[in-house]
Amino acid sequence: MKIRRYMKNYEQQLRKQLNAPLSPEEARRLQARHQRLIARMQHERLIHLLITLFFALFTLITLCLVIFHPSLPVFALLGLFLILLIPYIFHYYFLENTVQRWYDLSERIAKMEKNRSHDESSDN
Repeated sequence: MKIRRYMKNYEQQLRKQLNAPLSPEEARRLQARHQRLIARMQHERLIHLLITLFFALFTLITLCLVIFHPSLPVFALLGLFLILLIPYIFHYYFLENTVQRWYDLSERIAKMEKNRSHDESSDN
């Protein structure tokens, strides 16, 4: 599964749903599903943060090796770590920003749920 595509498609779908009128029950179900997906993505984000930090640490250690004991294999290892570290940084950046946007969407769902419930109780 392509996580980027999945997250983008889900967010587009959610925004469409939020532009339509929702009953309090629909809003509650949407909020519950959204919270489950946020929890999954928080886990994904944590794993990628750890991987990114370890690659950054290995890159720094290898850079120190290059400075103090320069050799072709150490230069190659540094290049390999840099090649792997840069995409991990960009992917983590994507995950972090998407989850932050999802927090805002969660607040929007909660407000819709609260407003609809308040409107229905004042009608009675």
